[in-house]
Amino acid sequence: MIIDGMQYNKPNRERFLEWQAGGVGCVHVTIAIWEDARTTLSAIGEWNRLFEANADLVELATNGDDIDRICASGRTAVIYGFQDTSPIEDDLELIEIFHTLGVRIIQLTYNVQNRVAVGCWEDDDRGVSKFFGVNVIREMNKLGMVIDLSHCNEQTCLDTVEHSSRPVTITHGNPAEFVGQEIELKRRNRSLATIKRITEAGGLIGLSFYPKIMRDGSNCTLETFTEMVAWSAERLGVDAIAIGTDYYTGWPETKVEWFRTGRWSRESAIPLKSLAPWPTWFQNPSDFPNILEGLSQRGFSDEDVAKIVGGNWLKFFREGFSPEGAHETGFS
Repeated sequence: MIIDGMQYNKPNRERFLEWQAGGVGCVHVTIAIWEDARTTLSAIGEWNRLFEANADLVELATNGDDIDRICASGRTAVIYGFQDTSPIEDDLELIEIFHTLGVRIIQLTYNVQNRVAVGCWEDDDRGVSKFFGVNVIREMNKLGMVIDLSHCNEQTCLDTVEHSSRPVTITHGNPAEFVGQEIELKRRNRSLATIKRITEAGGLIGLSFYPKIMRDGSNCTLETFTEMVAWSAERLGVDAIAIGTDYYTGWPETKVEWFRTGRWSRESAIPLKSLAPWPTWFQNPSDFPNILEGLSQRGFSDEDVAKIVGGNWLKFFREGFSPEGAHETGFS
């Protein structure tokens, strides 16, 4: 089973067919970044209509059994996620409401500081807010919602591991020590020490193909990417790594600029160049077989390849989506 830990495409049937062509059994999709609660409800409604119109290709998954069942049918399981806590506004009660509607993953903050925590474009002298932020973590732990730290700063990552009673994840990111500092979004990657702290507590990192956070950017070769996978496996263990492509397409450049700027500024917090082309070996998710072949050529066993491209996510989601305490009774 291939599971992609992060995509943010403009959803349509063409994208779903690419998933099927690439053998992708499950995708965590972003349905909100800066949206408020009301706008996010409409986004969920739009996705629900897509499920109705494309029931032969996709279905919403809210637990591990759903993922298994949908994948076994030859379709792709879709997991709802937010890349910021903006949709819950300042109301803890909305976390449960969105959980009821199927949301299973929430990133604490997208690049900047919000009510909950501090993002990677800010300084590292502050992290999770001690009142609202800590209570958001506790509520997510209780309900069975996975905490994502991909766009958070180092201190937020460390604080979250300390306060969370359950493992957390970086769904899409890379180790800074391997990639280096000669990239456009160097603050998006996390230090090996912080990644180790997350994975030693049972967490997982989804290594990303996004050119702006890969060594050599759009010119990164498949060999260099699989070298990063091997480098990470040597230091973290093969059970702690997965794939989170961060693949996005279908949006106009103005929409991508809005991702960067949000509602809080008239310009991006950091200077950004134009959209970066995806590497030749991954033009869209139908190219996932290239990743399997590259990992095999790198020397990974079939068992380890299966873990990296999906098995580790499935285990993590099966446990992470269970309400607190339910995993002890075998609930999935």
